[in-house]
Amino acid sequence: MKRIILISMLLIATIDTKAQQIKGRVVEILPTGEESPLPGANVVWDGTTIGSTSNGQGFYLINEPESYPATMVVTFIGYQSYKKEIKEWGNYDIVLESSVKISQVEVKGKVNTTQVSTLDPINIQTILTGELEKAACCNLSESFSTNATVDVTFTDAVSGAKQIQMLGLDGVYTQITQENMPLIRGMSSSYGLSYVPGTWIESIQIIKGSGSVVNGFESLTGQLNLEYYKPNSAPKLFWNAYINQEGKLENNLLFAKQNGDWQSNLFTHISYFDKEIDKRGELGGERIGDKFLDVPKIKQVNILNRWQYKGNPNYGMQLLAKALIEERLGGQISSVPKEDRYIVDINNSLYEIFSKFGAIQPNTPGKSAGLQTSFRLHNQTAIFGKNNYEALQESAYLNFIRQTYINNTDNIFKYGFSQYADRYTESFSGNINTPFNNQIRLDLMSGFFSEYTFKSGDVFNITTGIRADYYNNTKKFNYVPRLNMKYNPNEKTAVRLSAGRAFRIANVFAENASFLASGRTIDVVEKLNPEIAWNYGANFTYCFYLNGREGTINLDAYRTDFENQVVVDIETPSELSFYNLDGTSYANSIQADIMYELFDRFDVKAAYKINDVHITYNGAEKIAPLTPKNRALVNMSYATNFDKWMFDLTWNYIGESRVPSYFPSETDYLFPEKMSDPFYLINAQVTKKFKHFSVYVGGENLLSYTQDNPIIDAGNPFSSAFDASLIYAPVMGRMIYTGLRYKIK
Repeated sequence: MKRIILISMLLIATIDTKAQQIKGRVVEILPTGEESPLPGANVVWDGTTIGSTSNGQGFYLINEPESYPATMVVTFIGYQSYKKEIKEWGNYDIVLESSVKISQVEVKGKVNTTQVSTLDPINIQTILTGELEKAACCNLSESFSTNATVDVTFTDAVSGAKQIQMLGLDGVYTQITQENMPLIRGMSSSYGLSYVPGTWIESIQIIKGSGSVVNGFESLTGQLNLEYYKPNSAPKLFWNAYINQEGKLENNLLFAKQNGDWQSNLFTHISYFDKEIDKRGELGGERIGDKFLDVPKIKQVNILNRWQYKGNPNYGMQLLAKALIEERLGGQISSVPKEDRYIVDINNSLYEIFSKFGAIQPNTPGKSAGLQTSFRLHNQTAIFGKNNYEALQESAYLNFIRQTYINNTDNIFKYGFSQYADRYTESFSGNINTPFNNQIRLDLMSGFFSEYTFKSGDVFNITTGIRADYYNNTKKFNYVPRLNMKYNPNEKTAVRLSAGRAFRIANVFAENASFLASGRTIDVVEKLNPEIAWNYGANFTYCFYLNGREGTINLDAYRTDFENQVVVDIETPSELSFYNLDGTSYANSIQADIMYELFDRFDVKAAYKINDVHITYNGAEKIAPLTPKNRALVNMSYATNFDKWMFDLTWNYIGESRVPSYFPSETDYLFPEKMSDPFYLINAQVTKKFKHFSVYVGGENLLSYTQDNPIIDAGNPFSSAFDASLIYAPVMGRMIYTGLRYKIK
């Protein structure tokens, strides 16, 4: 018992390098006289870099100034800037007025649900709650349906798992964090996107390219950081209920409470689906289904509890605990005799405690220290026919940050150290050349980092940093330098350049579980080294006004060059090989997008992206498989006065991708590699809001486009030709859903 108490005390930590002494809310006054929050407003002390941003409900927290009186400056695109002299600590609500007037008496204002900053040297895009609610958004994998930067696809045709792609590369190369702490890595790589309900999320920060060394070493292509609702910004009560046409149920319930100096909120989530659907594919030349479940049966229970201490303005403390249990059952339908049935049975249980502690030096808000810790247990069993995978991940994480400044707050200096500890216990039986039973691997990563930020007024900003992490299994230091620069030729324009190095440790079975849904023979050819890559990027952001309405243009160009990569080779039919890169591997990604309010309350977002990804397979450089070269997105949103009715329509174009060669059966000839057909996806949603609740109805994949026969050799699931992993298009057709949201602020 003493040991448990000691461990719990050691886990109490935090990171909040910004003081939380002065707070308030940024709002606008609607024509009805009601207050409407302005999320994403910038709040800074005049002449300094000390500042913060308002959250989804308009609340902000900002460090005290170095001395009183001080001038607070509040800005928000489309609104007149606000300045106020602050003479003492307190609570200050800010009312902004629109800079655009429709008539002599009416002032127009609106909240952008996707924010693009021109102030930060790092290329950051922020998705707010309003954007997440444009889709069903029952989990993180469904949170990017209206965003062009992050692509989401199914990994295979039997497990229901989804994966993301960013800058043309798989999601394992994107660092996914919760409040800047590790979230999806290791055992959670294949199914972790479904472990975060969308209704828990207050905002998502999408960071392209090299980010801060403070947050770790794993961001080869960028970072997705999730911010959960905080007790002081969350609704007192929030309930979301969802059901689709096939009977899948989702239920989310959130509570927030304050007890004196302590604040807490409780998040709950239940997902349930227990129906057999077999509509796609063909057997014997007839389109009567392929005797495989189109969607696995799913049961998930997910709980998170946060406690936050706010009793002292000079320090803060948070403790969060999370638990999840999920069961997925798929494979062939129950009418197939049990002794002959191909079964997919995936079970995950995950328990986590993470904590934060931060303190500032009194009267010097630019100087602070913080500590973050987490401990995680993740147990997984996965059965794909005769392939059986069992694994346990035990993880501990610690990150200490010290922030200070040199001479003044235009020169911010951060330094600290971190410790990653992961122990994997894995067993695999099935189609594998080398036995893999009860294998234990201990990964210890001890690192030190420093970061310097220089600001020259509002024109030039540079952040440079380096970290060195010692990896026990290679007995080497891995060096991660990062550089981010921003230049503002004027207040509406930002030009950014970035460069950085990153590395990660591959977990080939956990990260490639989709390929277990096949008859491929697995071969780990050699000892696998850490993956290392350089990322270079350039960004141009321009905010403009046309016909009195605001818009934003973004142009991005990024390149990722691998020094080493764990190659996942599916080029040979019926084989899956893992080996270290011997040759070149790179990804080029170019994206152009525009956001503009075409007319009152009608917003249009359009984007086009080109990905060029090449990998060397056994001496031959090829285009990466199942990676579309061209993508396009158009999102249109309209809201009536006071958001009583909201309409949203999203059109996606997915271009052709390379499909490797395969056997249609054990006895037939080889099907050569081909290019898939391009296709379109359309999603739509209508929402009707009332005082405390809203009702929404929507549809996904309204054109009902699906991949023909997504399972190869479905009639012989235990053959070497069987393959359910070569997925490039949806495996489910049109899906209609409805739901109810109830909220008490």
